[in-house]
Amino acid sequence: MRKPLFLLFFLLCAQATAQTEEPLNFSILGEGCLGQVSGFLNNGSAANPAPGGGLWFGISLGDQWDGLFGLDYYTMPNQPVTVNVAPTTANGFVSYEVVQPTDDFALTLNARWYWDKKYDRIHQRFNAVPYLLVGGGMDLVVDQYPPPVPNPGFYGKSFDILFSMNAGAGMDFPLFDGKQWFLYVEGMDHLIAWQGLTQVMSGRIGFKVMLDSAHADPFRGVF
Repeated sequence: MRKPLFLLFFLLCAQATAQTEEPLNFSILGEGCLGQVSGFLNNGSAANPAPGGGLWFGISLGDQWDGLFGLDYYTMPNQPVTVNVAPTTANGFVSYEVVQPTDDFALTLNARWYWDKKYDRIHQRFNAVPYLLVGGGMDLVVDQYPPPVPNPGFYGKSFDILFSMNAGAGMDFPLFDGKQWFLYVEGMDHLIAWQGLTQVMSGRIGFKVMLDSAHADPFRGVF
């Protein structure tokens, strides 16, 4: 009698395991933010709040980890900044240049570590979980040279490629059935390195949608 009962129990467990859904692994995130710009590129005076936004793509790396590629936009103060472009020579001469940063486009690789497991396999839904964020990459800072310059709308603009870092914390809030859509809020510190540090402290709010590997494949149906 025990053997048939054991076999029945085994078959029921196997069927329940087979019906368990795997969590979606890929994500697309869109967000808006307001930031406080301070430091070198802010030239010592505040031009805040500075609006911005971002579009991020993510992949699950485990029960408590996500890897993310981010494209962010931050508004720069649009104020003149004096930059030392050459070292001091023997006669004490130093070469300076004045630029006026107006916009910043950040490309970063980031990691999220969640305080607890993101996915509840028993109830087959995502959890509301706080997380920490860290990352780094490069920024393309638009420098509008202050007038007078010839045709400042075109000739006066240039780009500087600068190193940057991200650090922050936030929380995911599952929406609807908790399987695909999220609202998230986070605070992030974005540091830009150029002769001195510029810091963009921002509060961010956004939506995240989860996708499976087939729907995340941009070449699906092409080959």
